[in-house]
Order: sequence, then C-alpha cells, then structure tokens
Amino acid sequence: MSNWINRLYRVLFPGKVERSGKYLHRLIWVGCLSVCIPILVAGLLYYQFAMERTKELIIDESKSSLALTRDRAERILQGIEKESLQLAAEPVINDVFSNRITDKPLVWHLELMNKITLAKNANDFINEIYFFSTQENVVLTNQYGAVDLHEFKYTNDVVQLMADKNPLRWVYLPDSQQSGIITFFRRLPVAAAASSQGILAFQIDAKGIMRFFPDDTNLLMNGKELIFVSYPHQLAQSGKLTAANALSFEDMPVLKKISEASSSIDSFYYTDADGKEAHYSYVKSLFGRTYVSVIPQELITERLVWIRVITLLALTFFIILAVIFTYFSTKRAYSPIDQLIKHSKSLGAGRVQTNENEFDYIRACLDYLSKETQQLGSYMDKIQPTLRERCLQQLINGDYVLSNSLIQDCETYGLTVKSNYMIMVVEVENVLRETRFLPGDQPIIAFAVSNVIQELMEKNSDLKGYVFPYQGKGIALLQWDHDTEQSKLPERTIEFAQTVCDSLKNFLSFEASVGIGRCYSHIADVPVSYKEAEVALQYRIYQDTASVLYIEDLENSKTRAIFRYPRDLEGAIVDSLSKGELKQAEQSLERFTKALQTSQSVNFIHQSYSVLLSAIITSLEKQGGSILDILEHNLFGQLESKQTSRDIIDWFKEVLFPLHKKLTEDSLNDTGQTAIWQVCQYIREHCTEDLSLVYCAELVGMSPSYVSRLFKKEMGINFLEFVVECKVEEAKRLLLETDQSISEIAAIIGYSERNLTRVFQRSIQMTPGMFRTAYR
Repeated sequence: MSNWINRLYRVLFPGKVERSGKYLHRLIWVGCLSVCIPILVAGLLYYQFAMERTKELIIDESKSSLALTRDRAERILQGIEKESLQLAAEPVINDVFSNRITDKPLVWHLELMNKITLAKNANDFINEIYFFSTQENVVLTNQYGAVDLHEFKYTNDVVQLMADKNPLRWVYLPDSQQSGIITFFRRLPVAAAASSQGILAFQIDAKGIMRFFPDDTNLLMNGKELIFVSYPHQLAQSGKLTAANALSFEDMPVLKKISEASSSIDSFYYTDADGKEAHYSYVKSLFGRTYVSVIPQELITERLVWIRVITLLALTFFIILAVIFTYFSTKRAYSPIDQLIKHSKSLGAGRVQTNENEFDYIRACLDYLSKETQQLGSYMDKIQPTLRERCLQQLINGDYVLSNSLIQDCETYGLTVKSNYMIMVVEVENVLRETRFLPGDQPIIAFAVSNVIQELMEKNSDLKGYVFPYQGKGIALLQWDHDTEQSKLPERTIEFAQTVCDSLKNFLSFEASVGIGRCYSHIADVPVSYKEAEVALQYRIYQDTASVLYIEDLENSKTRAIFRYPRDLEGAIVDSLSKGELKQAEQSLERFTKALQTSQSVNFIHQSYSVLLSAIITSLEKQGGSILDILEHNLFGQLESKQTSRDIIDWFKEVLFPLHKKLTEDSLNDTGQTAIWQVCQYIREHCTEDLSLVYCAELVGMSPSYVSRLFKKEMGINFLEFVVECKVEEAKRLLLETDQSISEIAAIIGYSERNLTRVFQRSIQMTPGMFRTAYR
C-alpha cells in the first residue's frame, strides 16, 4: 500500500521530489479505514433494510393475490351452493320422499327436469346437474333426462355418493374427475327424514372455474376441504396441482400442516423434502375452504438481485471516492506537521538533537518545551500573591460553596471567622486615557494602589485588615473586633477611603473612586459586601463629583420620581450628526447626560445610552452607512465597558461621533448617494418652501424618474414621504422653541392647520397641541 501511494504521488506530482514521512502512509491507512468502515456499515445496513423491505413488499403482493383468490372462489362456490340449496328445497323434490308421485311419475319427471334445467342455465360454471333417489332407482339429469342407474355415465359416482354419509360437500369422484370435473352434492331429503334416500349433485368444470383465478392458482381436495393454492413457477410448471389429476393430499406435507393448524390465518417459511424453501400464507374460510399463497425462495432471490447490484456499485463508488479524498486531505493535513518539523529544526538548532523519526523529534521538542514551562512556572510561583491573598481572592469571588472548606482555610491562613468586616474597592479612573499607561498595565496599577492602602492602614492604629489586588483594582478587607459598635464603622471607613483617594492623587496623580459595602459579622458574608461595593461604584455614572461611594447612602437616597427619556435631545444629537455639526452634537450630548443624571437610576442611564447609540446607528444606516461596517466596531460592547458618565461622554465624543462622520463621508463618495444627500440637505434647509421633485432633480442634474428611484433605494421612503417628515420635524421644532400658534406654524411650513393636525396624528399619533404640551 505504501509503495502504491508513493507511486501514485509521483505520478500526480512529478515536480515534488521531497520524501514524505513514514507516518503519512499510516495516516492515509487510518483515514481510509475511518471512512471506508462507516461506508461499509452504512451499505450493509441499507442492504439489510432494502432486502427486508422488498421481501415485505413481495409477501404483501402475495397476500393481496391470496385475498383476490379467496374473494373470487367464495363468490363462485357459494353461488353454486346456494343454487343447490334452492333446488333441494323445491316442493317437487319433497313430493318424491313423501310418496306423492307414484301415480304420475312422468309428470313429476318432466317438472323436476325443468327445475334442473333452470338451475343449470342460471350459473355458467355448472356443467351438469343430476338427481337420484332409491325410490325409483332412476337418475334425472339435464343432459340425458331420466336414465336407469346402471346405464348412467357416472354410475360409480352415484354409488359412491349414496354411500357417503356427509349431508353435503365438494368431492372428486372416480368417473367425473377423469374429465376434470369436481362435484358438489347434497344428500336428500333436506327438511326431514324419509324412508327413501337420494342425492342432488352439481358437476362443475374445474378448469372453467380456474380461468377466473390468477394463472398460478391450483385446486386440491382434502376430504371435505377445498384447498386453493397460488404457487408461482414450480407447481404450475410441474402440473402437480391441477384439477385433472386430483393430486393426493399426502403429496404436500406442508398442506397437511396448514390443514391441521388451529389458526384461521397465518404465514410462515417452510422447507420441503427437496430442500426448497418457500413462504406460505393461508386463510381458512367458515365454509371449510382453505386458500394458500406460496412464494418460492427462488422468486424472492430473483427480485432481490437488483438491490445487490445497486448496493455493490454504490459502495464501490463511495469507497473509491473516499480513498481519493482521504489521500489528498491527509497530504494537506500532514503539511502543518511537516512545516512544524522544519520550524522546530530552525529554532531548536543546538538545543534539540535531530532525529530521523519525525514524531520522536516532535516529542523531543515538546519535552524541551515542557522543561522550559516548568522553569517558567517555578519563577511565576515566586511572584504570585501569597496563599492568604489567594484565599481572600477566592472568598470575594464566591468560590467557597461549602462553609466547612472556608472555615478550614481560615484556620490555616489565620483569618478570623466571626468579626466585623467591610469591603472597600478602589478603582483608578480613566486608566486608558492616561498616556503614561498601556492597556495591559492595570495589574501594575492595582498593585501600586494596594501598596498605598497598606501603608495608610499601617499608619492608622485603629484599622486592621488585609489588602490585595484583584481584577485591576485594589481591595481592602477592613476588620474590627466582634464587639465593636457597628454604627460607627461606616463613618470611619468613609474617612479612611477619602484619605486613600487624596493620597493616590497627591503621590501618584491617580484619580480614584472608592466603593464601600455594608458591614457583616461573619467572614462568609464578605462576598456580599464586595458585591455591594462593586454596585456602589456603578453609581459613578451620575455622581461624578463623589469619589467615595457608600452603598447604604446611595440606596437610601434613591428617588422614585417619574422620568421620561429625553427624546428631543436624542433627535438634536442625531440631527447634528447628520448635518456633520460635531460641536452641536457634543453640546446636545452634555445636556442629554445632565437630563439622565436627574433620574438617579443606574439601569435607566445605561439603557438610555444604549437607546441613543441605537438611534445614531439607525441614522447612520439611513445615510448610507454599511451595517456590516458599523457592527464590526462592536459599539455596544465598547459602551458597556464604560462605567462613569465622563467615560461614556468621552467615548461618544472621541470614538462614536468621528466614526459617524467618517462612515457618512465614505457613504457619500458614490455619485448617486452624494446626489441624494444633496437633495435631502436641500429639503431640510427649505422645508418651509414649496418643494418639487422636478426642481430637486434639476438641482443635481438628473432626471426626475431616476432621482425618484434612487431616493427610494437610498432612503427607504419616497420623495414625498421624506418632504412630509422634514416638514413635521420643522413643525416640531417651532412648537418647542417658539410661542407661535399652531395655525401660524402650519402656514410657515405650507400646510393648513387641519392638514398639519392630520399629518401629526399619522406620524406621531398625537396632535400638535398635545405634542407641545408633552415635550415643552
């Protein structure tokens, strides 16, 4: 296989003389097995499913044929039996056995002959009907009339029937069966016993009946039981089951098994003495007749050949395709390993011994890397925080789920379980804006802040606790004795926090904010105090002037005043950005921020800034900005990372507004977009005048129809709708900024008061008067 793969590779890539590693061939082998085995398993499963399904279809077809045979046979045989019963019940026959015809035998013979002829002509399957009684010893038949018994053609048949004690049944008789006739007889009299006895026999041509059944249907007799057998090919070709030869029932052991079965319907497989297997289905009727359908195994095998051929061809095709795909994909997958070996040799020269076995060489490189990693890990362990600091970091992070493990670690590291604890979180403001720091310097800043807090704590004899850096912040866990009065602790902590802020500003030029959590008397509640301190820092979003934030004071001072989102200021910001007036946008943003701070709700302020960002993005998209270019900057993620109002304002001014201007200018580089921008700008500036599409098209040097289509494509609305929007915006501005009446404002923008009211209700679902009252 390896030689074959190398030969194939040299044929396909004659220019590549570099020898591949020996593990490549193993990979190809494994890949081929990995794809071929599932294909083979799937093929086998499909083959089994298709075979079973096809067998079921063949058997279902056989059962359908069996039902057809049964229905046809029952209609024919029951019709003959009914005719026999009707004829046997005729008064003329009853007269024979009640001795009322002794004086007029010829008249009676003629009348009975007429009845027999009528019964025979009523059914095409009846070949002959004859009547015999011991009173006259004469056979009356529709074909020969009245005949003495010893002169009748079927004398032996009559003798056998008279000796038969069954009241009625179907039977093959010695003389008539030679002509392929099956006889249904009925013993007389039917109604009551009489001194004389007789029979009424209907001779049926078996071949005539079998013409109305499937070609492979055969008839067999077992005592009183009629057996119809549908057996394709074998039995029909051999001529065993024909009405002419009246095959002995013992020649078919499987039919004996069916006859003796207690169930009236069943199917099974059976192998005869010749070793030939077939599927048998049978149904037994209430009238002593059995219908058998046989499907030879050879027939099933012949119909399943196409499944084998298709499955084999499909498996061969997919295996060949899988081998080819595996070969080339393995070569491509092996390429990084080859490049890794080359790169390792270039970097590990003199450090790792070269080995002919590529995997041994990679293993040696990894061993060398592992040793270097262990040395680096040992060095990092030396500069990691102490075990006590790790314990405290896990504590505030909430890693202690079980109190037993927390108490055990506290005993190990000398921490008091029951004491008064308060958490103080110190965070330096505007780290990213400081040019002296890099984005990755936060751990260093946190370490410096922790050192300052530790030094100040050592100078205050009434304070004790633990200080450590955590997630870029300085954390101070202040501790007092358990019997200390808790009401005085927050005031002392706030005083110490202010000292920390002043020291950081004086000695390190750090602007810092401090969040303080509540006091708790068990060390397990320290994570709660830490979360409260973090929440307190979030209030910086509307309390920029306060450097120390205590959660208790902040939550007690919260108001429940109803506050509305400043939609008008949002519109002013978006409008200024659309016009490219960044200074006015920044001024509107300052007013927007002050309006939000009056709500004193952290969640409301954050959500309001998100809504403003959404409005700006929507405006940018309407002006032609690509939504993919906008989303690429992850604007919402950047906004979420800002914690103070000053950080948010600076981000809007320094990042978002310039980005809006840049993307807007980029979108206007296209000629069509520029033209539509010019039209929109003209409409905004002259919305109080009469505006027409024709004039605006002449303004940009285009046809009115083209401007109309381009306007709809770029702006999402048609020309008239945009004019109405601009007029509504101008009316809204006049309603908010002037004291003019509604009729005067309507006249200014070119509407009647009624039209202005209708346009307002359609656009903002309120009248101009309601709008002025709600937003002024």
